[in-house]
Amino acid sequence: MLLCVYCSKLMKNANSKKQHEIRCKSNPDAIVTKPSYGMTGKSGSNQYIKGTSKPLSLETKNKLSVAAKNKIWTKEMRNKHSIAMKKAVEKNPNSYTASNRGRTKQIIYNNIKFQGKWELEFYMYCEKNNIKIERSNEWFPYEWNGIRKYFPDFYLPDHNLYIEV
Repeated sequence: MLLCVYCSKLMKNANSKKQHEIRCKSNPDAIVTKPSYGMTGKSGSNQYIKGTSKPLSLETKNKLSVAAKNKIWTKEMRNKHSIAMKKAVEKNPNSYTASNRGRTKQIIYNNIKFQGKWELEFYMYCEKNNIKIERSNEWFPYEWNGIRKYFPDFYLPDHNLYIEV
């Protein structure tokens, strides 16, 4: 019999026990997972919802959806939008690094957001081995179809080393 050490729930196998225990509500160090995609009305679903306390009505959602589908982006509009987004990322790199990194599951552990279990496992490895690790908010320019910005995942201050998982 495999029982959760936190809530004594019975598990079928060792893997399900391990996965349950790291997320168990009775575990004080449990990780919290959130899907990287959002659902309207839930925290973190989109910028409008994050900025307001009242969710959109179904009618407003439908109007916005139709408007977005019918909008024709000219080259000038795309350039203007691109410049605005680059400025926003420069002013607040956390807005980019926190939720805009592909299709991985967002995991919160020790009040730090991770983009997938590989990042979390690397962070936990460093913790276990007493390696100082920080979430990196710095970016570096690189050239590919113009100048772009690269945001590494972590910084190891004792080694002056940036890490991309």
